[in-house]
Amino acid sequence: MVAAGIYVIGVPPEGLKAVEQSWRRVIQSADWVYGGRRLLNMLPSGSQTLEISSPLTPVLDHLRVHEGTLRVVLATGDPNFFGVAEAIYRNIPASLVTVVPALSSMQAAFARLKMSWHDAYFGSVHGRPLEQAISWVARYNKVVILTDPHHNTAALAKDLTARGFGEVTLYVCANLGMDSEKVFSGTAMALQGADDDGFSVVVVCNPHGGQAVYGMDDDRLLRPEEQPGMMTKKAVRAVSIAQLGLSPRSILWDIGAGTGAVSIDASRVIGPQGAVYAVEANPQDYEILCQNIQTHQAPVYPILGRAPQGLESLPDPDAVFIGGSGGQLAEIIDSAGERLHVGGRMVLTLVRFDHLTQLSHLFPRHFHWTVQWLSSALMNPERQVPRFVPENPVFVVTAEKGVKQ
Repeated sequence: MVAAGIYVIGVPPEGLKAVEQSWRRVIQSADWVYGGRRLLNMLPSGSQTLEISSPLTPVLDHLRVHEGTLRVVLATGDPNFFGVAEAIYRNIPASLVTVVPALSSMQAAFARLKMSWHDAYFGSVHGRPLEQAISWVARYNKVVILTDPHHNTAALAKDLTARGFGEVTLYVCANLGMDSEKVFSGTAMALQGADDDGFSVVVVCNPHGGQAVYGMDDDRLLRPEEQPGMMTKKAVRAVSIAQLGLSPRSILWDIGAGTGAVSIDASRVIGPQGAVYAVEANPQDYEILCQNIQTHQAPVYPILGRAPQGLESLPDPDAVFIGGSGGQLAEIIDSAGERLHVGGRMVLTLVRFDHLTQLSHLFPRHFHWTVQWLSSALMNPERQVPRFVPENPVFVVTAEKGVKQ
């Protein structure tokens, strides 16, 4: 007789018939079976079932309420690979849970493709934002993406193409182990009309992934023709980004992003677990911002809007850079400062000394702020008489958020 408890059983791509016989007996003996509709449809009639859907709260509550019974949770492949096991671990005592992994869809896909997977980055857009896939593809040569019906291959290909990744190659393994299994490949641009039901493993190969380096030269960025000097110069970017105190998981708001110099450089520091949001109110600058992001294949999310009104939908930041305020500096500091995590930093650049006198009135008392005066000059060694050409001095203001008393 099987002991009561929670058994999280992985189902191979070939279905329940491929589950080891001893674990099939556990499934047949279960008081309750939980799983996605496709897996539950494989069960014989008469089983007491509860469909797993998002959010998982009803299923987790049901598992807790029926303590003392035999409960089986069916999962595709390895429950620990972007599966239901993580949520169960967080909500159910580990002593009550037994996990039985099967061959994952990822492993089956690489076997079909005859490719190794030890050097791949793994991500899932199953019930998660599709936009984060851009960050993965920009940073890695080989990315495995698990899709769903809403975020399917066509949607992924369209998003990649729109963000400048139209030439990357997608290898799609759909309906693995089923009669309708199909494996096909093509560029993102070519697969924008791909037809699959969404439950696919997509391997994206980008030969240029991870090649971008921090510290772009200024002349690599498009700028407005009427104001070619209106950008945060390389030396100022270097200091400002250092002052932001970024980590691979940071969420950065770049307010008044202009043509994206700070956003694009900062995205080289932040990893795929973080994000850069570039907010720009000027439509012409926003258009150039999008072109620069696409040209440099930068994992930056551009937003056309005026701060602080355009900030409501963004996740709370770990760092905020203010490159332009449109005359609303006080409102931006107040709004962004309220959302900034404790210990996070806000950095802004000023060119006029008289603006410094306003800072004590702008930052709340629980912000500790400092000012650094930055002056740099460039020498052109090719001139007959080399000389340094000074750039405009800039005040770099750094404010760190403390605990509000």
